[in-house]
Amino acid sequence: MKKALLLVFAALMVPSVAFAAKPSTPSPHAKAPKVVYRFGGTLSNYTAYDSVTPANGTISILVAHANKGLAHKPVPGLKGQTLTFAVDKNSRIHLADGVTAIANGDRGGITIRAAKNIAAASLIATLQASPARQIHDNGPPKPKS
Repeated sequence: MKKALLLVFAALMVPSVAFAAKPSTPSPHAKAPKVVYRFGGTLSNYTAYDSVTPANGTISILVAHANKGLAHKPVPGLKGQTLTFAVDKNSRIHLADGVTAIANGDRGGITIRAAKNIAAASLIATLQASPARQIHDNGPPKPKS
C-alpha cells in the first residue's frame, strides 16, 4: 500500500516539474516594457497631421526637463537637446486658455511612450522614433519683471 501511494505521488510530481521549467529563449512575440516619457521646454516647428493625404506632421522641443515612468525619474543628458517627434492621427493637442495655435517659442510639453530601458548611446534616436502622444501648449513665456 505504501509503495503504491509512493508511485502515485511520484507520478503526480513529474508533470508539475515539467511545467515549471521556463523556456530557454524569449518568445518572439514578447515586447519590451514601455513607459511614458514627458519632455518640457520650448516648442517649435509644428506642422499638423494631414488627414487628407494622410501624412504625419512634426513638432520640435528644446528640452528644459525630461522625466520617465510613473515615478517621474529624470532622464539625464537630454536637457538642452532639441528633439523632433512625429505628430500622427493619434496625437492629442492641448492648448492652454487663450492659446489658439502652437507657435514657435511657446512653452509646453510632449508625452511619448517608448521602451523602459534604452541604452544611452541610442537614447535620442530611439525616443524620436516614437510619435507624440500628447502635446501641451502653455503659450508664450511670461515676461521677466
